[in-house]
Formats: sequence, C-alpha cells, structure tokens
Amino acid sequence: MMLWVWIAVVVVAVVMEISSPIQLVSIWAALGGIAALGLELFGVELWVQIVVFFAVTFLLILLTRPLAKKMTSFQKEATNADMNIGKSGKVTKIVDENLGVFRVRVENDDWSAATEDKTVLPVGTSVSVKRIEGVKLIVEPLDVPAAVGAN
Repeated sequence: MMLWVWIAVVVVAVVMEISSPIQLVSIWAALGGIAALGLELFGVELWVQIVVFFAVTFLLILLTRPLAKKMTSFQKEATNADMNIGKSGKVTKIVDENLGVFRVRVENDDWSAATEDKTVLPVGTSVSVKRIEGVKLIVEPLDVPAAVGAN
C-alpha cells in the first residue's frame, strides 16, 4: 500500500513544481518521496520511511536554501520614471474623488497620482513626488490646498 502512497507523493510534488510559476517549491518533497519509495521497495518499516522522507526533504531544503534564495530574489531596477522622485508638479485634473486619484503634470509628463492618505488635492495644487507605485505617483502637497469644492 505505501508503495502507491510514495509514488503519489512524488508525482504530486513534481506536478506542483512544474505547474508553479515560482521555482523550487516542492522538488525537495519529490526527492524525499523517492528516498522513502526506495526504502519501501526494500521492505523497511513504515516509521523509518516517514522519518527518512522528512529528513531528506528538510536536509535538501537546508542545503539548497542559499541557491533558492538567490534564484528567487529580485532587486528593483531603476527606471527613467524614478527620475521624477523629488521633483515638483501641479495637479491638472481630479479623476476619482472617492479613490483619491488625480492627474499631475511633472515637467512635460502627465501622471496618475495620489497622496499617502488618499486626500484629493484641488486642481492647481503644487505637489512633490515622494515615490512611484506601479504607474502612479505618490505625492505630497507643497502648498496648503484649499478644500475640494471650496470657492
């Protein structure tokens, strides 16, 4: 009976590894399953098979962790858009008051923008770019904005 269990463990782990967009997810369990399967074929007791399965899986994780970390770590690449951080611009249009989204012009580029607290800044407010999140600038007002809808 355990022969089929270990085969299933190996197959499921390999299928998970192949279908995962992240590398090195379950390959260790597949190799631990192969070790336990080999013990099953030699008639070793079930408790030994289970211990070996977990020991091999854990040991492989420990030994390959630095490699896995290196393969899965990504460093942020600076882009031309990052040059806008620290620059100033002006609010040109309110897009969505409920979401706190508006448009700003920084130098000659038009951007979607928001503040940290999703406050809507009135058109004409001068802003400073704090950072970029995706395609949206996170800005802070340079001058004290009037309330939206105020005269």
